[in-house]
Order: sequence, then C-alpha cells, then structure tokens
Amino acid sequence: MSSPRVTVLTTLYNKGPFVEQAVRSILDGSFGDFELLIVDDASTDDGLERTRRFTDPRIRILTSAENTGRAAAANRGYDAARGEYVAVLDADDVAHPERLAEQIAFLDAHPDIGVCGSYAQTFGVRDHVATWPTTDEEARGLLLFQDPLLYGSAMIRRSVLEENGIRCLSDWRTPGMDYLFLLAIAKHTHTATIPEPLMSYRLGDQNFRHGHDLIEVRAKIYREVFRFYNIPASEEEIALQLLFHRLYRELPDARTIRSLFRWAAKLKTFNKEHRLFTSAVFEARLDQELGRWYYVLADHVLWPSLTHLWLMGGWPGGRLAYLVRSRLSRLFRKL
Repeated sequence: MSSPRVTVLTTLYNKGPFVEQAVRSILDGSFGDFELLIVDDASTDDGLERTRRFTDPRIRILTSAENTGRAAAANRGYDAARGEYVAVLDADDVAHPERLAEQIAFLDAHPDIGVCGSYAQTFGVRDHVATWPTTDEEARGLLLFQDPLLYGSAMIRRSVLEENGIRCLSDWRTPGMDYLFLLAIAKHTHTATIPEPLMSYRLGDQNFRHGHDLIEVRAKIYREVFRFYNIPASEEEIALQLLFHRLYRELPDARTIRSLFRWAAKLKTFNKEHRLFTSAVFEARLDQELGRWYYVLADHVLWPSLTHLWLMGGWPGGRLAYLVRSRLSRLFRKL
C-alpha cells in the first residue's frame, strides 16, 4: 500500500464531546491523500467509541491499555506515521477545509522550512484570531518566551523528525510538551506560520493547561528550556524569568526589580556570545517586557516604580506623569 502524502495525528484522551467534529473536519476537507491517525491514550469516556463509528478507510486507530500521557501518546503517533508530512490536530480543535492543501502547497514551495503552522480562530470562552510570528527570523528571536508556532496547527516534514531523532519528552506529564517539542524541531530547521486562520482552536475547561498552577508549570518548563539551551540559571533567576510572563506570588520589591534588570542584561550577553536567538528581536522583546513592568508597579507600589524609572536610564515625562496620576488616584480612593 502506498504511503499517504500526509498523516494527520490526533491524540485522544477524554475528549468524547469534541472528537467527532475534529474527525469530520479532516474528512470533509479539500485534500484527500491523507491518513488520520488517532492515538487513544486509554480514554475513560466514549471518545474511542465515537471514533470507531467512522468507516472511512483512511482512519487508523491506535489504542493503549494504560494512560501514558499526552507526550508518550504523541510519540506513538510519530513512530507510526507514514506520510511525508505530519499534521497535528488536537481532538478538540477543528481544521478548516483548505488547511491541509494550503500547508502542503506551502511546504512544497519552501523546502528550507521544516515545519509550518497557521493563525487560529479561537472559539469557546473567547473568540478572536490568534497570531504567531510568520518568519523564522522573528520566531527565533522569541523562542525563550513562546512557541515559534501553534503546535495544534503544525505540519511537520517527517524527514526532519526521523533524521534528527526528534520526539516529545515521553515522561512529560504537565503542560509545555508542545513548546519543548517545537524548540527541538527549531534547533534543526526553519519554521514559518501562514498568516491566515486555517484551523479553529477551542478554548475552555477541556484544555490541558486548565487546572494547573501556572507558576509551578512555567518554572518546570523553564528549567528544561535553560537545560536545553545550556543557559545557566538559578532558581532565583527562573523566578525572574517568570516575571516576564507576569507570573508571581507577590509584587516585586525594589531589590527584585534591580535583579530583573541584571537578569535581562545577562541574557543579552549570553545570546551575543552564543547566537541562539535573533538578536534584534530578542533584545526588543526583553526591553518590552521590562518596560511593561513600570506600569504594573506604578499602579501599586512607589519605590519599586521609582527604581524602575532610574534603571531605565532617565525620567521620561510621560511615565513620571503616569506615576503621579496613579498615586493621586490611590490617595483619593482612600479619602
């Protein structure tokens, strides 16, 4: 039997209410030379039964006797995939009719790109078009802060995975598996995002990250990211990195703000020496995150905000005026 052009990989665990819509979105798409590989990770709901009701011969189902986690389930799918390309579709998302056709055409036309994603139309608890960097240069500058593209929209050259031995961290059980997997891919190839929504991304309580302590999860992710890039970082510096994502237990004091500026300078120096991230994009993002902290501080605490102003290298009138207005507003609220 000849191999399909693309394997659509869907991992399934207790997404019964949504999986039929995901499957139909692939079956009803404009591109037909695919296999839909559904990897059920010992679901305890009726999701597996729902997928078995489909009779399309392009569907293959892999089952497991025990739940092994999303990363290990994805690896079984990557191991079993037969397509030239592997397209990811989460079991609670929806592919737009032209998704496969447009991504295959893009990768065919850009042999230097190893993985491409797309914008996404979110739905559920919030409706908007979610965007990602479209070029490898921009995405590479932001790798320490975010995924280079949306994993649920990814189409990957299977040759990139096989030639470089890339798989998910099989024992990873918390959110972040997709980010770490994409970092591993980006180490070996260029990435891109097609600037149009080719899939719909469902937001809600069923998302894997729901119910987790975001600070603990992000700290765990950064420990692995810093190990991956050989960036030396203490636990205190990991906590400082979390501040770039507005993740903290309590507002930073003046000492912490000084440490945050030193950490940003350390990252810039490290990147100049090792050239991991696109320098201009990387430094602009660091400066942007540092700058945003001023307004958080000015709304709540005086001395850390003054420390921030001083470390930014001046007393710009607009920011100083903002601080005065914020302090007066807090004073009047107390009267």
